[in-house]
Parts: sequence; C-alpha cells; structure tokens
Amino acid sequence: MIRLILRKLVLMAIILVLLNYVAYHFAIRHPGNFYFPFSNIPNPDAAPIESQYPAYVQGVLRGDLGSVAGVTVMEIIREPVRNSLILLVTALAVTAAAGLFFGFIAISPRTWRIRPGALLFLTAGSSMPGFVFGAIVLALLMYQLLYAGAGATLLPISGFGLDAHLILPVLVLSIQPTFHLAKVTAGLLESELQKDYIQVANSKGLTWSHIIRRHAWPNMLSPLLVTIGHALRLMVGALVIVEAVFLWPGVGRLALLAIGLRLDAGPSGAFFGDPNLIAILAVIMGSWLLIADLITAVLAYRLDHRVRVALETSGVTPA
Repeated sequence: MIRLILRKLVLMAIILVLLNYVAYHFAIRHPGNFYFPFSNIPNPDAAPIESQYPAYVQGVLRGDLGSVAGVTVMEIIREPVRNSLILLVTALAVTAAAGLFFGFIAISPRTWRIRPGALLFLTAGSSMPGFVFGAIVLALLMYQLLYAGAGATLLPISGFGLDAHLILPVLVLSIQPTFHLAKVTAGLLESELQKDYIQVANSKGLTWSHIIRRHAWPNMLSPLLVTIGHALRLMVGALVIVEAVFLWPGVGRLALLAIGLRLDAGPSGAFFGDPNLIAILAVIMGSWLLIADLITAVLAYRLDHRVRVALETSGVTPA
C-alpha cells in the first residue's frame, strides 16, 4: 500500500505543479481578458512570463503566495477555503447517509429485487442536474415571497451561515450524487442478493438484516467508496456555480471574481485577473479532486481484497 500511496502522491505533485503553471500562464498571457477588459492591448507593465513565474515560484517556496491590493493571498483565501470545506463536507455527509439509506430501502425484503417505483424514482433523481433542482426551489421560494404574501422566504436564498443558510447550497450540491449513489447501492445489493452464498445464508434461517450486514455489505463496500469519491469530485466541479448562485463566500465564488465573472454584473474588483490568486485557487480546487481520488484508492485497497489482488497483479504491491 505504501507504493500505491507514493505513486499517487508523486502523480499529484506533478499535476498540481502543471496546474499552477498553466493557471499563472493563463492570467499573464491573456491581458486582453484580465488587465484591459474588452480590448487586446497588452499590459505595458507586465514582465514576460519567463521572468515572472520563476520569481513567483521562489516566493511560494519561501511561503509567500503574493498579495493583492496590499493584502496577502494567504489572508484572502483563508476564509473562503474554510467556507467551501464546510459546504463540501456537509454535502458529502448528506450524500453518503441519504444515498445509502435510499439504496437499501429500494430493495424489497420479500422479492430481493429493486422495487419498480423505487427504480423509477432513483433513475429520475440521478438524471436531474443539481442546478435544475436549485432553479425549481428558488422559483418556488420567490413565488412564496412575491405572490403568496409571505414576509420572508422559507429558507435563506443567499449568504453565509452555519444554520439554515447551509440547507439550499447543500441540497443543490448533493441532490444528483445522492440519487446516483442510491441507484448504485440498490443495484449492487440486488446483484449480491442473487448470488449462491446469499442463498445458502438465507437457507440457514439468518435474518434479512444479518444477511445484508455480514454477507452483502462487505462485498459492496469498495465500489460504494469509489462512487462516493466520484460524488465528491462532482461536488468540487459544481462548487463554483453553487457558491455564485447562493452568494456563498467560498473558493468557487472567489475564483469567479478572480477571472472576472459575476452573476450580478458588478465591477470586477481588486481580485480581477491577479495571477498569484488565480494560480493558487487552481491548485486548491485541483488538490481537492486529487485528494478525493487518493483517499478512495487507499480505502478501497484496505477494505477489498479484490482491489489488492488487481494492484498486485499490475505490479503495485504493498511494501
């Protein structure tokens, strides 16, 4: 397993370095998009990338990520990183708990098959993008506010808070991954329940819960972990839009401000086009995706002997 982790870490380092360079290069090489919007006039004060990037890397190695408008990049990203992690961790917990629950109750204890109604429900839910669900919920809340005579919406539709403000962003982030996880869980459980060893366990008079807990669940764990890891990657990808729509002050919204995209059509602000900020934001979001892949691979290796056999066959043996 140590070799597996080392290989993942080396690959992660290479990808993050390349991501950092591309993001910094993009900010410098596109002055028409950043320094002088709506024109193709290069920034006269910008030094060539060949001289800027090495100096930036030297500063990073010293722990200096640069500054924007007199404020260090570290201070700028500290709160957004915390806020985005709160949103991601909460959404992942909701997805794991609700997805597994819906997946298990979708199986009929009488037939050991997926209930037809549950299959239709899970298929429809896993096919609906989160932003569509979010648009429907926002439309209902605005109808309640504007036409139903309510003094306020049932749930906060924007802003930050570790209270009801979390509900809508978490729901939009987790709705599609939850239904997808539930559909995968139900499919895996149905497949396991049809196998011979389950039939033998049933013939011994074991209870339904005992059969699932002691026999079916261990063989389902590895693919379910992979599915949860995939769900986390989907959430990181959707983070930018969700934070922008609900005005959640996280990394995704900060990234939009840095590249000059605002849903309210307001001015770009001091963060607009800063290469130091854009480069570190790209690394942060890329690292979350790669860490999710690393954790999923390690857990799958530890919990499923079939993964270990496959890796050992490919030459990645534990140290």
